[in-house]
Amino acid sequence: MPPTLDAVILPGWMERNEATTYLQKMCWFDPPLTDQQAEALWARYRDRVQGLPKRNIEPPVRLPIAPADQQHVSDFLAKKRGPEVLDVINVNPMDLVICQSVVITDVANEHALNSGRWTETFLVINRPNAQLPSRIENEMLKFTLPHAEHMCEIKNGQFLIKQGAGYVAAVELQGRLVLKTGYHRCFAFARAVRNTPEAGDPSVVMALAANLPAHLLPNLPENQRLRTILLGPRPPLFSDFFDPDLTLAVKVRKKRYEIHIGMHTIDEP
Repeated sequence: MPPTLDAVILPGWMERNEATTYLQKMCWFDPPLTDQQAEALWARYRDRVQGLPKRNIEPPVRLPIAPADQQHVSDFLAKKRGPEVLDVINVNPMDLVICQSVVITDVANEHALNSGRWTETFLVINRPNAQLPSRIENEMLKFTLPHAEHMCEIKNGQFLIKQGAGYVAAVELQGRLVLKTGYHRCFAFARAVRNTPEAGDPSVVMALAANLPAHLLPNLPENQRLRTILLGPRPPLFSDFFDPDLTLAVKVRKKRYEIHIGMHTIDEP
């Protein structure tokens, strides 16, 4: 058995090719799924989604920021408010529309260790950049990343590899509030609330972002199917990750993330 992680997916909202490719290439089954088995599995969940009643999607109720959270929220906004971060909102993540069909539950388990400090976990102010392990291999400089949320940039003439913002964010899409980032933290939080409903408020603070994720931008033809689903009568909600009729528990093949930098010679024009 290869190294794997536990995950839950919502195959009913995927396209057929997307779902069958994910099930066969990204997931581990013993024995491996045939093309017919993967398609049949996807079709079963697609039929369940199509059988759902129309959903009355309204903007989630935005609750006041709790007094205990106000100082951290103020500190976060003092540093992060700008072109991308518009505000901080306090909402129930279960009510949010989602644009991602996979949650790696093993990753969510790591965030669950911060239970009780959800405000600091959701609104990370400082995300330090640690020294990345590197090696030279096949004439390439290779950096090993701890997770996928890294980006490259050139600042003041320096080439930098930086972590992403690190906060949970939602964004508005034609009146609907869509979870943009922080799926694993939201899953850990929502699961904790479900397991001990008497112990916690189901709402949590997160950033309100200005910009849609790249795969929801309206001017790209390949994005139209997902936008149509999210704006349609049966969009996926975060609460669907906890519906046993809509979720499929799988083992996904563990991945390692790297940045490779190489030098090439090219002809002068």
